[in-house]
Amino acid sequence: MWSIVETALAGHNVYGPGEPVKPRDADLCLLTLNQILDDWNAEGQSSIAAVWTPFVTTGALQPHTIGPTGATWTLPVRPVTIDGAALDSGNGTWTPITVHDDPQWWNRRSPLSGSLTDLYYAATVPNGAIYFDGVPAGGETVRLMTRTVLAALTLAASVDLAPGYESALTLTLQEAIADAFHATVSATLEKRAGKARARIWHNNLRIRSLSCQGMGLPGMTGGVWDARTGTWI
Repeated sequence: MWSIVETALAGHNVYGPGEPVKPRDADLCLLTLNQILDDWNAEGQSSIAAVWTPFVTTGALQPHTIGPTGATWTLPVRPVTIDGAALDSGNGTWTPITVHDDPQWWNRRSPLSGSLTDLYYAATVPNGAIYFDGVPAGGETVRLMTRTVLAALTLAASVDLAPGYESALTLTLQEAIADAFHATVSATLEKRAGKARARIWHNNLRIRSLSCQGMGLPGMTGGVWDARTGTWI
């Protein structure tokens, strides 16, 4: 993270190359950088990755908690959302678990004892809570799809970032610290930063294919329209 802070400050000519940075200036930049990461963690388009992670259930436990603080299942940061779930059915097969985001579903459910077919995720703090439709017997392997997010960092932290993220973070930080260091956000910086953010957000944007049956046009017998390429497939 130190290289990102140094580059952002150098971009405003606050410090020259290799010039020692005052601790209070470094701390301000780090605070601002962590605020940027916190904002990005809340947005699906800026997440670094969406990954499948296996967890083992605890018998007769409802809910299972997930997050950094004494949770049933430990992750550095509690998930913003659960984007998918599946139950290990053995022999390398996985049975999908329907993920619900409507709190009222929990009140309307019809519990099926021992059948983990549905779940509701409550994004509570500091740990999220996962309620299964059916009480886990214990020992089942459940795979959850969650966004990879970053916890608060230190200046000495070394983090592996996906392609494009270092540039986007550096230029966004440079924009964010401009007022504090009495600098001006130039049109060039604004354009570069916006382009850098758009690059990583575009990679995370997924548009589902649109299917139709004829659309009322002569000679059309149906097909799938790919909005990303503008072609029929």
